[in-house]
Amino acid sequence: MRIPGSRIRQGCRVIVATAATFVTLCGLSAVASATLPGKNGPLLISTFMKVGESSQTYLYTETTGGKTTKVLGGADSFSEGAVSPNGKSLVFSRYPGYQMWLGPFSHPDRAKAITPAIEDTNSGDAVFAPDGKSIYYSTKIYGSSGTTYRIHEYKIKTKKSRTFKLNPFQDFGLSDVSPNGRLLAFNRGNDEDASKIWFVDTKTGKSRPFKPKAALGANFSPDGKSVAYTAPVKDSWEVFTSRLDGKGVKRLTRGGEINFDPAYSPDGRQIAFTQGALGEGRRIGIVNLKSGKTKYLAAPGDYTTVDQWLER
Repeated sequence: MRIPGSRIRQGCRVIVATAATFVTLCGLSAVASATLPGKNGPLLISTFMKVGESSQTYLYTETTGGKTTKVLGGADSFSEGAVSPNGKSLVFSRYPGYQMWLGPFSHPDRAKAITPAIEDTNSGDAVFAPDGKSIYYSTKIYGSSGTTYRIHEYKIKTKKSRTFKLNPFQDFGLSDVSPNGRLLAFNRGNDEDASKIWFVDTKTGKSRPFKPKAALGANFSPDGKSVAYTAPVKDSWEVFTSRLDGKGVKRLTRGGEINFDPAYSPDGRQIAFTQGALGEGRRIGIVNLKSGKTKYLAAPGDYTTVDQWLER
């Protein structure tokens, strides 16, 4: 799968198919936002690492002080995690099967699959609704007519799903749900380097563009008034924020690096993001929105992506 700047792809997660074989789940990333301004906890991250002759993707938490704790890892690969608003449930993508699994955050080994294992279908991009009653997720389907995408809502209580009526050949990369639960952010466009962020109303199913310029990976602020996203600047990808109408743009990163997967802190005062090209190693950046200063955290494994900034 081609990636922005021929180096990274926003919304890609690396999942291991067999030993020493990398399979990318591009366009299936979700960075979940806090429902209300709260206290900052650790980051939930997906970390790729080699283990002997094989390779896996694990889920970790990492504090802003750099302390890491493994959440899930072993013979299978686990990635694209999201934690429920009350902090009790964890949903994630698991290989083999490319299914979504749901279970208690305190005992993730008790999780059960909530999507079926379907040949040539990858499920991912999970993000909890603010009320915790449903999970939004994507499917990426490899068919004879090409690759198509779907965005779904899974009702936890009834275990039933609905599918949003969008463009299956152009819409990908479900990235977040607004704090009031009314908007889902995703990307539209066949050219990943030039694709644009769109919003779909969860009540009406109607969609609209966020802004006319190329951008990826929208993440809503805890107060729901703005979004963080990444956009191309020459050969780099930089992190920006703006209001929901696309105005009031502020650039947060500079220096010509590849920056992606921005995630607001629960208190809305900081934004975490992943820095580094695929295959070149990655680190986590945290920018203070008031001072504009950025600090970096070393990440476990060969490279890491930010899934969500958890509440404490």
